Amino acid sequence: MSTPNARHIPCRRSLPRALAAAALATGLAACGTAGGAAGTTDADGNREVRVALDWNSYVAYHAPLVIAQEKGFFDEEGITTTLQLTAGSKDGVLAVGTGKADIGWVDLSTAAASMMSGLPVVSVATVQHKNATGLTVLEDSAIQEPDDVRGLRIGSTPGGSDSTLVPAFLSANDIPEDDVTIVNLPANGKIAALLAGKVDAISGQGYYAQSAIADAGEEARTLLYSDAGADVLDHGFVAGNALTDGDGETITAFLRAYRKGLDYTEENQEEACEVLAAESDGTLTESFCTSQLSGWLELVPAADTDAPWGSNSESAWADTIDILQTYGGVEGDTAVADMYTNDFLPDGQ
Repeated sequence: MSTPNARHIPCRRSLPRALAAAALATGLAACGTAGGAAGTTDADGNREVRVALDWNSYVAYHAPLVIAQEKGFFDEEGITTTLQLTAGSKDGVLAVGTGKADIGWVDLSTAAASMMSGLPVVSVATVQHKNATGLTVLEDSAIQEPDDVRGLRIGSTPGGSDSTLVPAFLSANDIPEDDVTIVNLPANGKIAALLAGKVDAISGQGYYAQSAIADAGEEARTLLYSDAGADVLDHGFVAGNALTDGDGETITAFLRAYRKGLDYTEENQEEACEVLAAESDGTLTESFCTSQLSGWLELVPAADTDAPWGSNSESAWADTIDILQTYGGVEGDTAVADMYTNDFLPDGQ
């Protein structure tokens, strides 16, 4: 029998975010690094793959990974996976680039910024093809199209990915930045500010905000930046040099198993959220997971249905780098073509 796949690093709740980031920078010393380095095998001969996630607790889009473990899809591919919770996408990418993890599930625009600074990682699959970030407003808001934001107060988080996209959105729609008021808010304070009427719209992940606002008894909708001229990459997988240079078969096997988990999750959303909520130790409820998951799955399909599943698009990467350099202050001379590869995508998926 195969060794059961490890679910997660067990310290995910015992470390605050700041300490989790510090632990990551010092080799995840506080958590341990369950699983071995790239290319190692366990007692049953399964290849060990350490997967860095993009947050310090489970959220809905982690369901396919946990389902792939629960249903044995990774085992079928001869892989034992360990899911490592981190402080965010930037830390997840860092874990892969410094050899603390083999593969990372991360925001690819965040990964692109790290690649521009020279971190040795490469995108091996784009999973979410439409960016989730936009302006979320309450249902009775007068905002229907981009030009309607003139004169309004927009809640945004300084240093967050949404703070880069706000000026890109305004520029794409010929709206001077002076025509809106940007209200700087912490990420966990934006929804409360919108509900209290302190801002007219909040910038961030639309499906997440809508789910949280629905939990508070209100209805909301989102104007996605990707529908308004400011589209950047969203979530996918990055891998480190140890795999891309010497063990591409493991990447392909991992992606094949993940795709099975994704398909199962889409077809069995309630069950997937039941499994994920149980793994979260109370940090995620089934109902909140279900409302998030349905919104996220709508953003997954690629516009180019003829492209193989997981394909990285040259134009999407080039557009993302352009926005990051123009509005995000990102610097570096890494060639766009060196930031991604489609060489390890599973055939026939």
